[in-house]
Amino acid sequence: MYIDIYYDTICPWCLIGKKRLEQALESRGHVSLKARWRPFLLNPSMAPQGMDRQTYLEQKFGGPQRAKRVYDVIAQTGHENGIDFQFDKIQYTPNSIDSHRLVYWAENFDLESKMVDRLFQAFFIEGQNIGDQDVLIELAGEVGLNKDDCLLYLDGDEDYNEVIQSDREARELGVHGVPAFVARDRYIISGAQEAKILGKFIDTAWNG
Repeated sequence: MYIDIYYDTICPWCLIGKKRLEQALESRGHVSLKARWRPFLLNPSMAPQGMDRQTYLEQKFGGPQRAKRVYDVIAQTGHENGIDFQFDKIQYTPNSIDSHRLVYWAENFDLESKMVDRLFQAFFIEGQNIGDQDVLIELAGEVGLNKDDCLLYLDGDEDYNEVIQSDREARELGVHGVPAFVARDRYIISGAQEAKILGKFIDTAWNG
């Protein structure tokens, strides 16, 4: 069974949702599930070069105190799910389109899930700028992709339209926030739900 996961590489709740999905699957060895990573752009109008993190937080949350309250909740939830978010290391909020393109490219080599994991790790734990082409090439190499081929790919515009189309399709489905999980093209659940809720969702789709 395929499950489409609408996500953004700069969304902490998507990393939490991924962890919880994995937890739900641990007790469901009979379920054969293949994740298909589908882009959703949290900041579709973000400049290609991205934005200074503090400026971004000011614009998104209206000030550092409100941003801190929001991220404290995320950090605590992450801790409960084995994720050690290092938000203080993030200096830049990137345009995430190229990172999504990279996941599409990795899919050709069955490395998309490893690529998603590495992007999440690089951004949320290491504070790397995953909108920077050189960073993306290094990360691609770390999961087993050819760095020279990656440079050629990122220098072009292959899969750019696919990223934009995926974002559009998500919004047409009624997705306004991520993560969102879609199974069999008709079962959908949004948000980083608890593992037990995601488990029930999987059971319903599997038996549907």
